[in-house]
Amino acid sequence: MEPGAAGARRRPRPRVKEAAVAHEEIVDRYSRFARTAMTGRPGPDPASSDDASFEEGCFGAAGYDDTDALPDGALRASLGCGNPVAVADLHEGDVVLDLGSGGGIDVLLSARRVGPTGKVYGLDASTDMLSLARDNAAQAGVTNTEFLHGTIEHVPLPGRTVDVVISNCVINLSDDKAATLAEAFRVLRPGGRFGVSDVVTDDSVPDQDLRRRTETRIGCTAGSLTAGEYRALLLDAGFTGITITPTADHGDGVHSAIVKAAKPPVAPGFEIRPMRAEDADQVLSVYQLGLDTGHASFETTAPTWEAFSSARLGHLRYVVADTRTGRVVAWVAASRVSARLVYAGVVEHSIYVHPDYGARGLGRALLDAFVAASEDAGVWTIQSGVFPENTASLALHRAAGFRVLGTRERVGRHHGVWRDVLMIERRSPAV
Repeated sequence: MEPGAAGARRRPRPRVKEAAVAHEEIVDRYSRFARTAMTGRPGPDPASSDDASFEEGCFGAAGYDDTDALPDGALRASLGCGNPVAVADLHEGDVVLDLGSGGGIDVLLSARRVGPTGKVYGLDASTDMLSLARDNAAQAGVTNTEFLHGTIEHVPLPGRTVDVVISNCVINLSDDKAATLAEAFRVLRPGGRFGVSDVVTDDSVPDQDLRRRTETRIGCTAGSLTAGEYRALLLDAGFTGITITPTADHGDGVHSAIVKAAKPPVAPGFEIRPMRAEDADQVLSVYQLGLDTGHASFETTAPTWEAFSSARLGHLRYVVADTRTGRVVAWVAASRVSARLVYAGVVEHSIYVHPDYGARGLGRALLDAFVAASEDAGVWTIQSGVFPENTASLALHRAAGFRVLGTRERVGRHHGVWRDVLMIERRSPAV
């Protein structure tokens, strides 16, 4: 059933930096550190002009407890703010990508966990760091690794290549964090996991100057995202199941944190991703095919894209795409129930699956992803209306935790016939 409208909490948008730190400056700083580490001497802290080390227990190799048999060079070049490998839930045979792999400590630790049937890619923009990492891998006798030269905003891997993306205190260095997270989503296979250590700021920090000084002190030269901004960018990229857990307090509202999320799972050969403007024709085609069944909505003709888009929230809209052809075969979107603040966490949704792609579990996977994303966005109630004759939709929604609230009898005429509508709802147990 095509619902009317629904609303969700307005999400924060990332701040625009007054001046982005030059990419070349960051690469040069870490390259100097790599060259020093290759000499066998402790390297200078890239976050400062002296030889002071990162705060004990928060940065570098001090954050690990499983570094036995790792080369000294990997330990000396460790500049992270946590241990993402410990929380990345790696399994035998996994393919892993480390964004900003530096001297390779997380690559080597991951390689142990995924075993000989798995593989770990390390990506870094510094050729000196890559040389150091390759030397460390050779010294450790690790062969299931590959180190790639490139930036985290433009990952040199095909889409749906890896099972897990990790990173250690690197995403905060990017001056285009939205692109970085979008790339992480792109290279993950459906059901893939995102588990990184990073620097995150409280959503409300009264003194921005203190915050910036703290970010500079701990090496976060491009500025950190707030927890709300991080969550919003992950949602925009398509991730669900988002958790942000502080692990160390650096003062002035700045924390190290573990950030975890997932790419929605779906049947092989398909992908669930955010809806794009270029999907318009295919989305509306699937919409019309649903309307043609006579059991999807009181509407009989799909609207224009402008009308479709303006009636729905800009976020919480997703498609299932055939990865072999790029064809959109299902979609889901949400609308506002009311502009009143009391309904900020209540949305009304609609979901359509191409009739040629039924009985493959695509509708259930898409609805589960939508529910998870809604909870990540702070939605506590999802509602809609379904014709009683639409038994497939009712079964789908019941399986996803929806309940029937009641019947609106003879609420409207459809092709000259008065129709009942069942009102359905899902209340979040989490929000």
